[in-house]
Amino acid sequence: MPTELLGLGVTTMDYKGYDIQIFDRERMLIELVRYRSKIPINYYKEILRNYRRILPQLNAEKIRNYAESVPKSDKR
Repeated sequence: MPTELLGLGVTTMDYKGYDIQIFDRERMLIELVRYRSKIPINYYKEILRNYRRILPQLNAEKIRNYAESVPKSDKR
């Protein structure tokens, strides 16, 4: 992945008094879809079910922008 895309979707959260950098939910959804063939199908379906539950909390514009910015995986 190009280095300039590594910061795309990165957010900082406090964990036990420490600031850590993580990808936001929208970016993780994009990565899930990109690498779905690398994940066991039952686990993939479970994760998608969980995303459906939090759908109203997700930012559709972010998802659209991430999908356009991140290259498709050629490792399928």
